Amino acid sequence: MKAAVLEDVRMLNVQEIPMPVPKPGEVLIKVAFCGICTLEQRLYRGDMKIYYPIVPGHEVSGEVVEIPEGTATQLKPGDKVAVDMVYRCHECYFCRSGQSNLCENRFNKQVKPLGGFSEYIAVKPSQVYVTGDALSLEEAAFCEPVACCIRSLKKLNVTLAEDVLIIGAGPMGLMHLQAARTMGARVFVSDIDDSRLAAALELGADGVYNPRNTDAAAELKQLTGGRGVDACVLTSPAQSALENAFQAVRKNGRVNIYTAYTGPSPTLPLDMNTLHRNEILVTGTEGRTEADFQQAVRLLTFGRIKVKPLISRIVGFEDLEEGILAAMGTETQRVLLGTQI
Repeated sequence: MKAAVLEDVRMLNVQEIPMPVPKPGEVLIKVAFCGICTLEQRLYRGDMKIYYPIVPGHEVSGEVVEIPEGTATQLKPGDKVAVDMVYRCHECYFCRSGQSNLCENRFNKQVKPLGGFSEYIAVKPSQVYVTGDALSLEEAAFCEPVACCIRSLKKLNVTLAEDVLIIGAGPMGLMHLQAARTMGARVFVSDIDDSRLAAALELGADGVYNPRNTDAAAELKQLTGGRGVDACVLTSPAQSALENAFQAVRKNGRVNIYTAYTGPSPTLPLDMNTLHRNEILVTGTEGRTEADFQQAVRLLTFGRIKVKPLISRIVGFEDLEEGILAAMGTETQRVLLGTQI
């Protein structure tokens, strides 16, 4: 079968590799689509390293094609599914305390993490979520990133009728926007790209701000009786975005640093006394749990979160590297690999 193997930094080779043979306790999935996430972009650039060689890809949708005898599961051949490609050992402290998104073995080489840039994958049934016919396989590839947004908003304890600011209107920002609206929040979006702000308005933002020509913090405080927003999610890695978050959030507000920062030791641009006196909670989120993934599948199936507008391009193996480079640009939202095209 075909697979895209990352041999080293910026060395991605499409190869014929042995097709996985599912063991009892596994199922074989024919991959349909896999999103080119920022994780894959970081691996490609070398900003993040797990090990080489590795087959990247973790935003997977596909179809169940084989279930070996001895596999206890309700799955059936032909089921359309989304796949959680991050391994969870269910044995470490974090898994057993309900924090499987922080599993100590998720990137263990012995279990071959990731792998979505291939035509077939063998995974445990617990990693597979049936999406049904109501959701296209292109849309089903967004279950994983939507799950991460759900985890992010839960960490901030977003509740009904709160005000939330999303900084960054890329694909993760726009999915955060929609997920926060399902929680009953009034949601504002900030970005320096007017075309992305237009997309945010189309997807339901209650207000948008370009910090290059608008004092978002001042306007948001005016809208909130001088307080500021209750919570803020940072999906932009810009240092200025972090500064804007602290200016916009109210006393006793919450800020989630959702995106990973690159470069040498990024620091919080904030006087610690500001945190002390205003009781601002600063947190981060990593990945998602099984419950988050299940909720993402259901929200997408219900049509509460729209992801078709976020599909900028679908590429095949022959132009995957071009697709990765395109995904790094601001002119695209999400680029998908279509493994069967």
